[in-house]
Amino acid sequence: MKAAVLYQPGDIRVEERSIPQPGDNEVLIRIKACGVCGTDNALNKGEYPAAYPVVIGHEFSGDVSAVGKNVTKFKLGDRVTADPNRVCHKCYYCKSGNEHLCENLSSMGVHQDGAVAEYCVMLETNVYKIPDSLSYEEAAFCEPLACAIHGNDIANVKIGDTVIVIGAGGMGNLIAQCVRLSGAANILVSEPIAMRRKLALTNGATHVIDPLQQNLGEEVKKYTGVGADVIFEVAGNIKAQAESILLARKGGTVIFFGCSPPDKMIEINPFIINENELKIYGSFNNQFATARAVEMLGSGAVRVDNLISHHFKLEKYLDVFKVFGGLDTMKLMVNII
Repeated sequence: MKAAVLYQPGDIRVEERSIPQPGDNEVLIRIKACGVCGTDNALNKGEYPAAYPVVIGHEFSGDVSAVGKNVTKFKLGDRVTADPNRVCHKCYYCKSGNEHLCENLSSMGVHQDGAVAEYCVMLETNVYKIPDSLSYEEAAFCEPLACAIHGNDIANVKIGDTVIVIGAGGMGNLIAQCVRLSGAANILVSEPIAMRRKLALTNGATHVIDPLQQNLGEEVKKYTGVGADVIFEVAGNIKAQAESILLARKGGTVIFFGCSPPDKMIEINPFIINENELKIYGSFNNQFATARAVEMLGSGAVRVDNLISHHFKLEKYLDVFKVFGGLDTMKLMVNII
């Protein structure tokens, strides 16, 4: 089979590999579509550690091609997606109900072979059926949507809240839809790229802001007078993360959602946090959210068809990094059919 293999940062090769064989409790999936994530770009740039060499990619869907002898919930031809993270079920975090923080977490495309390939294997417990109403490309959004749902869970958005979303790429647009469904009244999306601001208005934003031309703090106070109830920093931008704390009302919540470079730091004034009783959280992974993501996509409650800007064939996978983050880009999709 063909697969895109990350050997070192900047060294990804599309090459032939043997088709993996499922273990007793595993499912072999013939991959149809795989989205490109900011983590993939960070892996290629050396900003995120990996177990080299590894097949890259983790946002995918496909068909069941074979099953292990102990598999009972799936049969050949089932249309599926998967939670790409394997956990040990033994460590403190797993036993305390925080499996996504597992000490022995193994993620597709990072620690184990991923989905920019013609086939992959997954544990039966990680596989989810997708409805016929979903295209394979739409179903490939289950993993990022699950992450957005988890972030929304942490933020505890309430009916009537004012929410700021900083960054309107694919994840920002998914988060905007999640907070809308949670009842947010004002959803302000800050994004320097005009195309993405326009799309955010289609996907739940009530107001959009160009941070290069407008002062975000002044804009939010036009609607509340006191600041936002919740701020999602989705871009992983160090400057924006530092500034996001100043956008919250007293008692407000700040979510660091975007993937930041591991060697960068920000300065925070602890007096402001203490005096205003701010809550600052990280949002990592997709705790117990994949099934909900499948339901939300299948019902049409969350829209993703308008988030795909570019399509690539597996053979041309290296081209994704030539356009990633461009002014005309949203979600990049690799078609593996």
